[in-house]
Amino acid sequence: MPITHVIAHHLRRDADHPAKLSLRQNELATDKQQVILLDKLKSSFLARLSRKHGSFSSETDPTPLLAQKLEHFLGDAHSFTELSVTIMEQFERKINDSPIELNAHFLFFIEQSSDDHHLFHLFVVNQSESQAISDNLEVTPCYFIDTGPSLFGIKVDLAEWKKQTNYAPLSLLPPRGNLLFAEIFENTIGFSDGINKEEDTLAFLEGVESFAKQLPNEKVDAYRTQIVDYCTEREGRDEPVNISGLSKSLDDIDAAMFVREVTGCNPQRNEDVIIDRRSLHRYVKFSGREKDLAISFSSYQLNNRINYNADSDTLSIKGIPKALRNQLLRHLEPK
Repeated sequence: MPITHVIAHHLRRDADHPAKLSLRQNELATDKQQVILLDKLKSSFLARLSRKHGSFSSETDPTPLLAQKLEHFLGDAHSFTELSVTIMEQFERKINDSPIELNAHFLFFIEQSSDDHHLFHLFVVNQSESQAISDNLEVTPCYFIDTGPSLFGIKVDLAEWKKQTNYAPLSLLPPRGNLLFAEIFENTIGFSDGINKEEDTLAFLEGVESFAKQLPNEKVDAYRTQIVDYCTEREGRDEPVNISGLSKSLDDIDAAMFVREVTGCNPQRNEDVIIDRRSLHRYVKFSGREKDLAISFSSYQLNNRINYNADSDTLSIKGIPKALRNQLLRHLEPK
């Protein structure tokens, strides 16, 4: 996906000292290195389960600053550099009004996706020190952008936001372990978290299972596999599952009946569902672990190869895996 705009700034705040803001005065070149960097940042962003989804807050007065500046940018009233500088100056003011210590780079991107959507990204990154061997075969210090747990930021689907066709055009990855800065970041962005992904996903899966009961037994496994594959692919791209779109991708089903069944089990009756990855994994697999016992199996095996008796709290397994059976037989052989 081509990058159309990119710029970086730096903000540092040490204990008992005012924040120091270092601003770049013009955009970076949109070359191969910027594309590689953005791809790494996005991959790390999308891999994190703590992402939240929502919209710009409608309760603030005036309109959230980022929403204002994006409006101005899209209307050619402000340059991308001016947008990023204004946001950074707001961060500087709020950091100075708090006891937070910070040393981070702020990377602003606009990219154009394959379907002609424009996506705004703001990533906050730290640099980590490592060692490298120089051309003179000497060990020297080097620095690299940490795309691991310290990364956080926000993505705005500008097309969905402007057209208001998607009820959650913002995706937020909050900073770890710093509740105060997380609050400052969300307030500065103007993020409103109005979606319970887990609740919506469970309601969606309830409808999926309700429809499964109407299918012949020999078709249920393939039906569930298609559902999971479709949802996994959409969640991996940070996009909602459109129930009508999903129905058309399923083989040999009544698409209209599927939509009615699934949306009827969703209390919001919304055809776009932001999938919660944890809930989807639990739908696919049951698992549990204690100190000396770990059990994991496909949820589709319940009441098939595996049965649970709630009264006695026992699992019965028919046909254990070959490797486990061999281990047990060797262990039970007379010595």
